[in-house]
Amino acid sequence: MKFVTRLDYLENLVQYSKIVLKETEEKYKLEAKENPKYNKQKVEEIDKKHDKMFKTILSRKSEMANFLNDFLNLKECIKEEQLEQCPTEFITKRYKNRYTDILYKLKQIPIYFLVEHQSSVDKDMLERIGVYVQEIMRKEKNYECGLYPIVVPIVVYTGIKTWNAKTKFSEKQYQIKNYEKYQINWSYNLITVQDFGFKELVEKKTLFSSFMIIEKCKNKTELIIQIEEIIQTIEKKEEKKILTEIIENIIASQLGEETTDKILEKINNKEEMCMSPVTKMLFDLELKSEKRGEIRGERRGITKTIKRTAEKMLQKNMKIQDIEEITGLTKEEIRKIEKCIS
Repeated sequence: MKFVTRLDYLENLVQYSKIVLKETEEKYKLEAKENPKYNKQKVEEIDKKHDKMFKTILSRKSEMANFLNDFLNLKECIKEEQLEQCPTEFITKRYKNRYTDILYKLKQIPIYFLVEHQSSVDKDMLERIGVYVQEIMRKEKNYECGLYPIVVPIVVYTGIKTWNAKTKFSEKQYQIKNYEKYQINWSYNLITVQDFGFKELVEKKTLFSSFMIIEKCKNKTELIIQIEEIIQTIEKKEEKKILTEIIENIIASQLGEETTDKILEKINNKEEMCMSPVTKMLFDLELKSEKRGEIRGERRGITKTIKRTAEKMLQKNMKIQDIEEITGLTKEEIRKIEKCIS
């Protein structure tokens, strides 16, 4: 039998300390040649924003309930009031700190829903999910009756490549004849954005499905078309706010500043603030025009109507900045109108 002494151990440490590991950029080499902005650091920054928005959406109980009902095909629908969000930090002997993305439980019922978001394929997802599941079961065990809770692990994948990581633990074990029944038989539920069509996701009319639609788009044209569809389904003020954050933080760089501004205007219904059909026409022309100068001729013949509209807006205590954007009048012109009516 061979023994390792403490000196051998220390010598090995010294040898390993001399090794310098280089971080490979191979994964991003192709994109970098086509467009220099797609480097590893940039991709990681965007991924973090994706994760943040994913967590923001599913941190709303109503969205989590919709998500579970839409994608898990449960026999009984889960209601918002049945859900309770749980802390996601786990401290284990093996890992100092591990965090899962989203964790909910059913009130008064020992059932937990653990959701992980992935924008890239993780071959070790089974092991990672396994750590979380074990910690939940250990902490939530009912010691009076000796029973453990049920944990439903879910992985949401929004990447481009096909998810080829194993979803069943038995598939990662040796396949030995006559010993199949002794394999560990557990898995996680995999939801991939590529498994759903645009029409199917739009019909769900939820913020999460909107997030999935945006992740599914492959180019700017497709993105604009699908966002137009999403805008028609989003009605609540809080939902509009989150959709605005998604567009500003994740896809604004793809759309460009001008297109992004126009889409945000539509989401917040600023075109509906108009008090006159004529003003609305002007605003629509402004959105379609690449240059403000192209519609100045249209404005000259209806100056009086615009000023009357501005008067009504001021009487409604609307902000001068909004009036300026909608009517095309300058701040000085609006101030003059304000003095006349005061």
